[in-house]
Amino acid sequence: MSISVPVLPWNIPPSSFTAPVSLILCLLASLGLLLGLHQPKSQFTRVGKPWLLSLLSGKHAMSFTMEHHVAEGYRKVIKPTNRPFVMKWWARDYNFLPPKYLVDFKRAGTHSLSFFENLSTAFSMYASVGDLYSSDLMVDVVKRGINVRLPKLVPLLSDECDYAFRREIGGPKEWKAFTAAQLSQKIMHRVTSRILIGTELCRDENYLRSSTTLNNSVFINGLVMTMLPLGPLRRLGCHFFSFLHRRNIRNAMKDILPVVTKRFEEFQNQDKDSLEALDAIQWSLEFSAGNKKEHNPEWIALSLLHNLWAGSAAPAGLVTQMIFQTLLEPQYLDPLRSEAVKAIGTYGWTDKALSSMPLIDSFIRELNRLYPTGAVTCARTVMDKTFQFHDGFQLPRGSRIAIPALAIHTDPDNFPDPMKFDGFRFAKMNTAEKSGEETEAKWGASTVSETNLAFGFGKHSCTGRFYAVRKAKLIFSKLIMQYDLKWEGVMSMPPRLSINGQFAANQLQKIFLKQR
Repeated sequence: MSISVPVLPWNIPPSSFTAPVSLILCLLASLGLLLGLHQPKSQFTRVGKPWLLSLLSGKHAMSFTMEHHVAEGYRKVIKPTNRPFVMKWWARDYNFLPPKYLVDFKRAGTHSLSFFENLSTAFSMYASVGDLYSSDLMVDVVKRGINVRLPKLVPLLSDECDYAFRREIGGPKEWKAFTAAQLSQKIMHRVTSRILIGTELCRDENYLRSSTTLNNSVFINGLVMTMLPLGPLRRLGCHFFSFLHRRNIRNAMKDILPVVTKRFEEFQNQDKDSLEALDAIQWSLEFSAGNKKEHNPEWIALSLLHNLWAGSAAPAGLVTQMIFQTLLEPQYLDPLRSEAVKAIGTYGWTDKALSSMPLIDSFIRELNRLYPTGAVTCARTVMDKTFQFHDGFQLPRGSRIAIPALAIHTDPDNFPDPMKFDGFRFAKMNTAEKSGEETEAKWGASTVSETNLAFGFGKHSCTGRFYAVRKAKLIFSKLIMQYDLKWEGVMSMPPRLSINGQFAANQLQKIFLKQR
């Protein structure tokens, strides 16, 4: 069956592209120099530098200091005027909105303010997977497949986590060194694959390698495309220069497509009473049925790979930050470990146990407040002819909007001593209010609010946040229950990697583990 999405031909070898690359790059660079000093006019105050001046700043270029420019716009424009500011982000103009417009994210439909259109454009997804992101299938798999089955899925995740620990850590009797970010990524990738890919591949080393390479390639390709001086030729240029990324897609598809094809054929012949598999292949088959465009192995396989990218990188970074913070402030370790031991001792490795860890919940929420995955949230593209906000303010189709999340998280009007990490900040808030399920949910790590924007807001909040938080709790709890941790000579939080306002935990920091 031929590929059902309009991508460039996958059978063209990358070597055939290399000859004209230098010439085309020179032409594009010349065009970029002409456009690099130009800033389009806007009705709002502009923050940041033109592309060329930013590029000449070297390590201080906006791509590597974006969070500081966003904070400047929040401080100098939003706070005193309560009006948006405009700034170049992912090579395009974005309107950064004041918090007063968060209410509009509650009422606006996801097809009026589109996350997928925004993501596809920002990361140049159209150059590798065509209109894959025009589909709701990836969201449906998480919302209607994973979220409603979390109590059934947690024991499966726990089993896969145990296997991942045996493979990646083992049972060292003496202190053994690991690169923390790499270890978290490998374990999270294995655990996530158990549900998003299934038992056929989640322990297959070839699949794990090719899918990990693809996960990294998605972000790197998107970043490189934004840094090229493509100007009005951006869309065409991204198609051309994404050939290496398409090669990584092909390699991952070689591993996953045969499995999806086999399951697809079985699905066509199964009776209604057949026992369903608890994995995303099954739900993709069910939710795409009747849709000629989506109900085929190629589309489903690509959707699975992109859900895997979304569902593993950020939670792995969260686990790494949890490890770093615990080592930096060891006074948190005993209460967190005691809470995990008590919850697991009472309920076993179940969803109930993971929901009975208010201190770990608070610890995660505080980390996401001070060290979120991104300085910006709720990045959306206006899809309606005109979108009108609650106060009459309007933006036309194609406008891009975003919320300065980190600036809001660290605003002293929202939190006392906002730059200080207080791991039990939200547990104390929970205790101070009347106890009960509603109060606990209010201060939970996966609950979104006007001041907890790590997972977005309103109808536009991340549908995978419940799954992500449970995986982080599961892996971290098992880690501190089964191993002692230490590092050497570290006196402050290892610096994070910052690219286009997106953050990654320090990729080089070593930690030491020893079986308890």
